[in-house]
Amino acid sequence: MPIRLDERLTEIARLAEGADTVCDVGSDHGKLACWLVQTGRAARAIATDISAPSLKKAERLAEELGLADEVPTRVGDGLDPIADGEADVVVIAGMGGDLIARILERAREQGKRFGRFVLSPNTHAERVREQLQRMGHTVVHDGSVGCAGKDYTVIATREGGEEKFDALQLAFGKFFATDGEFRARAAAELAQINGLLAGNPSAASLAERKRLLEEALKECAE
Repeated sequence: MPIRLDERLTEIARLAEGADTVCDVGSDHGKLACWLVQTGRAARAIATDISAPSLKKAERLAEELGLADEVPTRVGDGLDPIADGEADVVVIAGMGGDLIARILERAREQGKRFGRFVLSPNTHAERVREQLQRMGHTVVHDGSVGCAGKDYTVIATREGGEEKFDALQLAFGKFFATDGEFRARAAAELAQINGLLAGNPSAASLAERKRLLEEALKECAE
């Protein structure tokens, strides 16, 4: 049975491929983990989830595909069920940026190290970038992918190096200034914010976001 991935999972899979062992945190249905093994992009994929009932879906899919040995499942919070270095690629997607940052910080506090991260926060990507500055990883990809009418951030890292982002990079990504699609996205968001501010000019959070967008667009034009 072939597995079909949506645009976001396809991009995540592309960035995660070539691994010996992938850990898919919050795997839920297990489609990504099973697809990586089924297509030979990874030799093994550990699917984890904090919810045992949710993880049953991944177990059933792996069994149906004959991949139960190659796609083991573990119940637990974040990276708690994974030992230091047990996976060379860790995928965390489909969660808010605050939660992803917390998972990364907890793993760091536990002294766990992993070769690569592929991270796709639904919200607050800046929180993830803030945390990555403390992880001893270099960001090698920081972009956006469209899926079901929305844009999703996808960040990939490799162990080694030290990151220090400025305010615009924290807000919009390490490579926003050279991203050919950023200007169109930023201009559309700025227009939307200007419309909202017209009805609520005192909205401080919107005003700050507007300032950052205007600065980023100016930097792209230079």
